Amino acid sequence: MKSLDFVIVGFGIAGATIARELSQRGQSILVIDSNRNKATAIAGGTIHPAVLRYYNQVWRADDFWPKAKIFYQNWEQELEISLVKTRGLIRVFDSKQEPELWRQKREEHFWNQYLNPLSDVKSEQLSHFNTPHGYGMSEDFWRFDPKLLLETYRQRLIDQNQYKIAELNFDSDQALNKAIGSLGYKAERVILAQGFQQTYWPGITHGNPIQAKKGQYLIIECPGLNLTQVVKTKFFLIPLGQDYYQVGATYPRLDQHDAIMDAQKKIRADLDALLKLPYSIVDCWDGVRPTTKDRRPILGALRSKKNIYVFNGLNSRGLLMAPLLATWLADLMLDEKELPQEVSINRFF
Repeated sequence: MKSLDFVIVGFGIAGATIARELSQRGQSILVIDSNRNKATAIAGGTIHPAVLRYYNQVWRADDFWPKAKIFYQNWEQELEISLVKTRGLIRVFDSKQEPELWRQKREEHFWNQYLNPLSDVKSEQLSHFNTPHGYGMSEDFWRFDPKLLLETYRQRLIDQNQYKIAELNFDSDQALNKAIGSLGYKAERVILAQGFQQTYWPGITHGNPIQAKKGQYLIIECPGLNLTQVVKTKFFLIPLGQDYYQVGATYPRLDQHDAIMDAQKKIRADLDALLKLPYSIVDCWDGVRPTTKDRRPILGALRSKKNIYVFNGLNSRGLLMAPLLATWLADLMLDEKELPQEVSINRFF
């Protein structure tokens, strides 16, 4: 039986980033993954520090955004791939009041570095769009390819004998260790990064703290639209190449079938109002995101003996937050540094 420093259960963006972080720190790792139900793999891949529909700064954006940019740029070089597919965002305004709100926001330090000055020159990219209230642009915005990242990094781990496909069923520490042992491994510590699939939460006061929300995207074909940047209205319109676009996302609860159907109708209504060109829906992508009631991630040890840890609850900001969260979790496990209270699992005990 092979002894390891860490076994990581799950391989979404949480599992992938903590695997890289620990490997960078010289730890021996193994990822065990069921290879199903990936929210990260179908995500739109938008990474940005603000919510432009409501003009809210993302929680701790000044910490997460710089870390994410450096982290992913370094990862691109290591894997020899290009992850950032487009840069920049076009925000189509919803009302005649929004341009003035944009100008007012630019007077604040954070927004001044994020929002471009408004211009009277219409972008050629929007020649096939209805924009009665105008639009604004931001350069500090990435559209990223999470599927490419997971596929490439998975293959790197496979080549290094650090990845196994397996379905682990356990309801106790002993059952978890036995399941890992059946694969020929034992680990000093285990990290559960299973997203909504995690059902083992010993000691949590009110049971499973994760709520499963279905993130949906429609894939449309729109010949002649010729869009090269992401457009934001009520939803994101993301160019995929060859006249295909990813539109969404919606966030109904997994068990709310009527809400799921209503969400798709809202996407189509938004497209009908936005586009002057005909389009066709060619596919629907969906995944299940792990969310929490307070919309904060969950990091930390499941038990006081500190050999089973959790990395979960990343919600729709996983790509933005995961790099810094992985650093925080590694600091806790290796150097016993305290976690920020907002993300600590201790809030659920």
